[in-house]
Amino acid sequence: MSAGAWSRLHYRVEEAWNRHVRYRELYRQLDHMRADLKARTARMDELTEEDLAEMLRGLTECIDAVQAAGSDVPDRSEGASMTDPTAGGVPPVT
Repeated sequence: MSAGAWSRLHYRVEEAWNRHVRYRELYRQLDHMRADLKARTARMDELTEEDLAEMLRGLTECIDAVQAAGSDVPDRSEGASMTDPTAGGVPPVT
């Protein structure tokens, strides 16, 4: 085998090994994420109908509170400044 062919073969093997190592870490992370998702799903599957209803009530109350807080914000007229002088020139969050 010539020196050039040996060098090309060595380069290809090294590239394949580096790719294997890089992807091995990604697959390890993916496996960890899958296990985490499976654990979360298992917890949700174990909830009773009463637990789910309570969670839904709490979520509904939270959404209602956020909407109520949003409706308390005064409307700005078209000609009003878009920045709040007390916020250091930062536009208001809408």
